Amino acid sequence: MLKFKLHSKIMTGLVLGSSLFASSFAMTAENTGIVVASRGTVTAEIGGQLRSLTQGDEIFVSDQIVTGDRSFAVLQFVDGAKVTVRPNSAIVIEDYVYNGNDQDVATLSLLAGGLRVITGAMAKSNPENYKVRTPVALMGVRGTEFSVMLCGDQVCTEDQGPE
Repeated sequence: MLKFKLHSKIMTGLVLGSSLFASSFAMTAENTGIVVASRGTVTAEIGGQLRSLTQGDEIFVSDQIVTGDRSFAVLQFVDGAKVTVRPNSAIVIEDYVYNGNDQDVATLSLLAGGLRVITGAMAKSNPENYKVRTPVALMGVRGTEFSVMLCGDQVCTEDQGPE
């Protein structure tokens, strides 16, 4: 009985501690969207903290989102844009601010793998403010749908796929 009570107190402390961390994290990080679908291993890292992502989880500016082998995530941002992070990929949400004015800005960095984007309201009203960075190029949006894949040290077509 004593073990159960001690265990119960430890668990209560862990739950309270993780709730406090989540609360302080939410106050300091800017929510920029949610995960609307995922499969397999999908994680986000921000400020040295790693968390698993599944459907319904929030995503934040500065998150580095990583998908594992045979895994993917569909992210929906505050302006309605949807980004599919392909298997074995990593992206960073560098900036994503949408208020429906000319101060809107989005910058995503593709570090590895690939992504597919269906743009939202921001790219339609301020396409010059929506950018995707890769190690070899900076791309501005000039349409409503596009894909970017990295193959080694260059951008490649979807047919080539990542190495």
